[in-house]
Amino acid sequence: MGRILDRGRLWIAVAAALCVSVLLHWRDVPLRVPFSALLGFIAWMPGAYLAPLLTVAIVMVPAILLIRAMAGYGSFAVLLNTDYVSLLMLAMSAWAAGYLPLAVLRAFTDLPLDNPWFYLAVNLYFTLLLAIGVRTMYGSGTAPAIGITLAGWGAGVLGMAVMAFLGGALYLLASPLVLIYLYFIFGSRLRDLGAGLRSRQHFQQQLEIAANNPHDADAQYQLGLIHRTRRQYSDAIARFERAVEIDPSFADAHMQLGGIAREQQRFEDAIHHLKIAAGLDDKLAQNEVWRELGAAYLALSRPGEAAGALAKFTDRRPYDPEGLYWYGLALKQLNRSGEAREMFSRCIEAVSTMPPHRRAQVRQWGSRARKEAV
Repeated sequence: MGRILDRGRLWIAVAAALCVSVLLHWRDVPLRVPFSALLGFIAWMPGAYLAPLLTVAIVMVPAILLIRAMAGYGSFAVLLNTDYVSLLMLAMSAWAAGYLPLAVLRAFTDLPLDNPWFYLAVNLYFTLLLAIGVRTMYGSGTAPAIGITLAGWGAGVLGMAVMAFLGGALYLLASPLVLIYLYFIFGSRLRDLGAGLRSRQHFQQQLEIAANNPHDADAQYQLGLIHRTRRQYSDAIARFERAVEIDPSFADAHMQLGGIAREQQRFEDAIHHLKIAAGLDDKLAQNEVWRELGAAYLALSRPGEAAGALAKFTDRRPYDPEGLYWYGLALKQLNRSGEAREMFSRCIEAVSTMPPHRRAQVRQWGSRARKEAV
């Protein structure tokens, strides 16, 4: 999915999905005589093979973007402009890969594959592939990516039902002449939607070119950030380690290595890199290096050292919910119950007073603080 985002083309993904869909429904072509095969294909063209792809394009992908907007990650209009084409490319690629095995079996064998359970299994496989794409694109956790994709799949099922209800109208809307007409009307708008994908791919390519310079630590670091966002940790670690090798005083790269080590529960390695980062820049990443260090100490049941790091962080960032939660947890483990309750209370208040677009991102810390404060 990362390679598709970096180097993919929407037309290739759409063409692949169309080929798989045609293969899937090839036995339904009404005319099989060679002389009239083309006529039969044209007569059949707007039929069932196009409906699922239209559903993915006009219902499922927008539904995923809408859910993400409702979760506080930007407005729907902005996400539609910046992410629609990228997500559509991933969705079409996932659809083609998910349905290809069934399409081949249905076209070239006589196996009884029209059982709805086969289609349900293939649909779930496609949804899983798309969830991996969503996770890769947004760097979200596995569970949220699956949840948002299942919600989009549900919207897609509803869209298919609406298309079935429309019946013959679908044939009109999907006819080649109507599609060409719509392209001439909205073609420029579609090209504008693709600007986000082109910009992302151009940036990636420029970074890879810059990374060929053996002395450019920043290029290695920027590529590492892209890999970390996609949770491609092996590639990210290699890039950050290369940046540190080029420039041992690169504090941000040390912090990223520490953050990845903490996510992978390699807490000793996390503390090692985070301490180096904090030593190089005491206020690194708006002091978040101290929050990360405190959380790593807590994971190793070292609340005293955690409290020292987190006290420094909360003194400089008094309204950060995550830092307040970790500090409260450290104080609770040190049996400083009154101070711990104060931190949890401040954490809950900080979440409740956040702007709506930020509240969705920090809500979990308020929930955790409420449980600890009981």
